[in-house]
Amino acid sequence: MGGPIKQLRFVFLGTVLVVAAFSTGISFLFFLMYLCAGLLLGAWFYARNGLRGVRAGYHVLNPRAHVGEVLQAVYRIDNTTRWNKPWIEVWNDSTLPAGLPGRAIGVQAGASRQWLAKVTLTRRGSYRLGALRVRTGDPFGLFSSEMVVGQPTGVVVFPKVFDLPHWRLPPSPVDGSSPSRRRFEAATPLASTIRPYVHGDAINRVHWLSSARHGELQVKEFDLEQAADLWLLLDLDRSAHTGDGESSSVETAVSVAASIALRTLADNRAVGITASARRLQLLNPDRGTRVEQKMLHLLANVQADGNQPLAEIVVATLPQLRRGMTLCIVSGSTDREWVRALSGLRRRGVGVVVVLLDRYSFLPKTSAADGETLTEVEEAARKAARAELAACRHALAEYDITTYPVAAGVNLPEILGGRIRVRA
Repeated sequence: MGGPIKQLRFVFLGTVLVVAAFSTGISFLFFLMYLCAGLLLGAWFYARNGLRGVRAGYHVLNPRAHVGEVLQAVYRIDNTTRWNKPWIEVWNDSTLPAGLPGRAIGVQAGASRQWLAKVTLTRRGSYRLGALRVRTGDPFGLFSSEMVVGQPTGVVVFPKVFDLPHWRLPPSPVDGSSPSRRRFEAATPLASTIRPYVHGDAINRVHWLSSARHGELQVKEFDLEQAADLWLLLDLDRSAHTGDGESSSVETAVSVAASIALRTLADNRAVGITASARRLQLLNPDRGTRVEQKMLHLLANVQADGNQPLAEIVVATLPQLRRGMTLCIVSGSTDREWVRALSGLRRRGVGVVVVLLDRYSFLPKTSAADGETLTEVEEAARKAARAELAACRHALAEYDITTYPVAAGVNLPEILGGRIRVRA
């Protein structure tokens, strides 16, 4: 049944008409009464059989997409009867922030209708598109019939990923000292130059062509091989993030982590990740498309709902780091305890890079309170936030840790591409 208000009105008018007809005995009123009864019966029969011979379905073209992309689904309605279907409504129930638009169409006898529905994805996460719902009714809107077709479809919206053509992993201090180029006495694949032979050099290091050209033995000298595995540490402690919706710091942090991970995987490097949400999420270093999908699914669903300080997460992650790896921390925390926890990584031959979010820049505008002007409130908060951020960056600079400062609205490819990289 459909249109309950219209039905109530029709029942009321019908009741009045029946009472008037039997009270007065006027033949015209009886004619109207029988006409209304016939129309009511015809409308019910029309609605009841309106979906007979109708076939419907839909197919999502890209159930895995990124924020900012367009979700597309193809819908199809077939009318296998010899009668036209002037009005059929089609739609899906959905948990998406903005669902796919429904449509009301007409289908001729023995014909089919097909169309493409689109919606822009604005929020990452896992969502559900319900089964297809098809409805029709009588021309008066008194009755309707509905059917449900197919099964629900899952849709995963991955975080927005930025192209980082200039992103490069900083070299890891494999020998536990400076990351600059050093000579290594053991043979590695990275031969860089030659030098005269000295007592004790291995014979397999002699470069015979250069020896013949110089008239004396020359040996190959090797660079220290730099391992290039990356371990991402995404800080999702709720106290380290501010802002709401797509303009919040956590969305920027997740996009940064996803962009760096995919760029590193594209270079055929192994990537692992720790996400300190309410439940600690961990993926061991691996390379290839399978780990890429695992990482994107993880980042699509995490939220800033953790309650563990970053310093504790860093300490818990240290046993996972092996010599030659690079640790990349993405956080808005200005607590310097976690910076101190990084002090011993260089001696272990582990490189460190930090993407430090300016939390204050992601805060929405607030109103003044307690008689203070809005300017005074904002200025006090700004000064405190700047002081905390500057102190954290200074602590990172003391350990010579490469830092990428990220504020709200910045151009991430430029910041992470190395053009605006700083060490303080």
